[in-house]
Order: sequence, then C-alpha cells, then structure tokens
Amino acid sequence: MKKTASLWLLTAGLLPVAAHAQSGVTLYGIVSSAVRYTSNIDGLHNDQAALVSGGMVGSRFGLKGDEDLGGGNHAIFQLEAGIGSDDGRLAYNSFFGRQAFVGLSGDWGSLTLGRQYNALNNVGWTFNPLSKGWGNFWSDPVYLGGDIFYQDYRVNNSVVYKHTSGPLTVQLDYGIGEQPGTLARGTTLGGGVLYQQGPLALGVAYDQRKQDDGGNTRRNYSVGGSYAFGNATAYIGHMGQHESASNARHGIAFVGMGYQLTPALHLSGAYYRYWQRGNVTTQFQDTPALLGSGNADAVAAVLDYSLSKRTVLYVEADAVWARDGVVGRETEYWAGAPAAGVDSMTRVGVMVGMRHHF
Repeated sequence: MKKTASLWLLTAGLLPVAAHAQSGVTLYGIVSSAVRYTSNIDGLHNDQAALVSGGMVGSRFGLKGDEDLGGGNHAIFQLEAGIGSDDGRLAYNSFFGRQAFVGLSGDWGSLTLGRQYNALNNVGWTFNPLSKGWGNFWSDPVYLGGDIFYQDYRVNNSVVYKHTSGPLTVQLDYGIGEQPGTLARGTTLGGGVLYQQGPLALGVAYDQRKQDDGGNTRRNYSVGGSYAFGNATAYIGHMGQHESASNARHGIAFVGMGYQLTPALHLSGAYYRYWQRGNVTTQFQDTPALLGSGNADAVAAVLDYSLSKRTVLYVEADAVWARDGVVGRETEYWAGAPAAGVDSMTRVGVMVGMRHHF
C-alpha cells in the first residue's frame, strides 16, 4: 500500500511539489516505449503492429520548483510536457500539455493556478490494478468505450486547493470557463477525497464540465478501494459518466490484484466490465452516428521486471469482448472509424516494452 500511495502522489500530483528544506528546481521525466501487436483492431479482422510511446505510463519531461518563503510557506511551480518517444512529437498539441501551474503551499495545504489534474484523475487512477497503479497507458481497459471516465484528466484555467491531514487527502478544483457574458458555461467543477491508513485505501471523486455553449453537461464519478496484505494488493473500483443533453450513460467496474513475486518481479491482473445506455453516439465523426446500448468484458495482465530502481522491462497482454453499440465506440477510438454492421468483436493485444525514470 505504501508503494501505491507514493506512486499516486507522484503521478497524479495531489501534492504537486514536495516541500524542500531549501529552494531549488528539479528536472525529471519518464521515457516509455513498447512494441505492440493488436488483433482485429478495427472489428473487420485487420491486425496492427506498432511501436507505441508510453506503453506503460506516458512519456514526459518536466521542471518543478520550490522556493522557501519562510514560516513554513513555499512558492511552487511545475511545468510538464508530454512527448512521443516513438516520433519525438509533443503531446496534447501544446508544449507543457501535461501540467503548467504556479502557487503557494504550506501546512495549510496548497493553492495552485494553471493547467492541472482534476480530482477525478487523482483519486480514480489510484485504484487501477495494473502495474503498481501506473495503469496500462496503451489500450488500458479503463478506456473501454473511449477515454471518457476521467473527464479529460486536466483542467485548463483552473484553481486547485489540496490538503492532507493524517490519512485524509482532499482536493477541490474549479476551471474558469472564460466565456463572455456568463460565469457558468465552459466551467468545470470537481472534488475528491482519498483515505489512506495502513494497508487500506479508499477514495471517491466527482467532476462536472459544462459545454461552452451551455448545451450539455458531462458528470463523472469514481469510487474505489485497495487493501494490501503480505506481498499482494487487491483493488476494486467503479466509474461512471452521464451526459445531460443525450441522456447517454457509461459505466465500468473492475477488480484486480498485484503481487510482488520477487524484489524485482511484479505481476498484476484485472477484470473489467463496461456498459453504455441511452443515446450513445460516435465521438469523433463529423456527423455523430447513433450507436445505442451495449457492453463489453476485458481482462489484462502485466509482468514488470526491474533492472534497477529507475529502469523497468514489462510484458502485457489483454483481451476485449465487445457487443452491440460498444463495437462502434471501440473501433472508432482505436482504428479511427466505427465498424459498420458488426454486432460483436474480440480483440487481443500483446505488448513488450521498457520505461526509464530520470
């Protein structure tokens, strides 16, 4: 559980920059790449082989700084860029697309301004069973039906307050819509609570985002828990989304376990059940097509081998069984276009890669 908690604080940024005794700036990053084979990626029995960036956890580099202001207060900042380790391109169509914020921290917590992770991401990702909580960045089963359950992960133009007291960590975030003549349209509002005590961790989070024109509001929630015993950690979680305009509903539930086989070798695996209801449509087509209800099952397993504290080799395997409307969401998300006339599909993936932290 201690490993899970520390990784969560590192990746999600509930405590974006740890307080240091002295002022300073730190350069850090992760480079992760893998070779992946995916069968039936488009629902039409076409397979794909690819070199993917961020096979397990997204590649990045960043700067974080801390200035001791005295009296227990600190000025902090963090700038983090996503990179494609396969082609060298910047991710998210911006230089510091992962994080970019400045603020103050102290015993009272932290208050930061900029582009930041929402509470939904910070709490929800804690309970992903795969690879010590890093998650399977490429084709993670939590992306069933599209990457929808974390509400885009990061909030632009946001104000975030975070505070940890004993086993309890709280985050509140608000994204300013910046739409003329209104304080409501385009805004985001969220919050989350994480409880960590001994081997037990529990978390709940909520996030809502209003469309710029006010025509739709997406509401997401996440609940989860984990418990460590011996060399094993068990995970359970549930996430959901509701869109007000179409009454489209999405949900996913999962259970999994991680086990430290040796000091260098870690095995994790999980089962996921996804469903969608209501007027669910395609996500990326110029004219959205109605897909409707459906469901899917998925399993995934990851074997990590640590060459050192900073370098890890990994092998991953996953399988998805999608039915009805979920076929369209899956094939559109991974292949670019929804498969027409396909009521069910099976997709299998295998990935071998490496990640290095610096």
